[in-house]
Amino acid sequence: MENNAPSMLAAFLPLIFMSLLMAVSAYLLAKEKGRNVALWTILALIPIVNFACIWFFIGASNLKMERKLDALMEQLNTSVKN
Repeated sequence: MENNAPSMLAAFLPLIFMSLLMAVSAYLLAKEKGRNVALWTILALIPIVNFACIWFFIGASNLKMERKLDALMEQLNTSVKN
């Protein structure tokens, strides 16, 4: 009897590949937006959770930019008061 069923690795290979792509995307987005890179990269490796991670990052605010804006606003407020 011939076994034509794909191996277990071949069955999960597309899922593993998609998870790796999502992890790379989450790593880059987390680094760019000033988030915890290790946490979000690990979360993006988990199937199904990784789709939620990517959607979160698409809409998440850029913390680095917010810190820069806060510093500029603080400088502006101190220069106006003096």
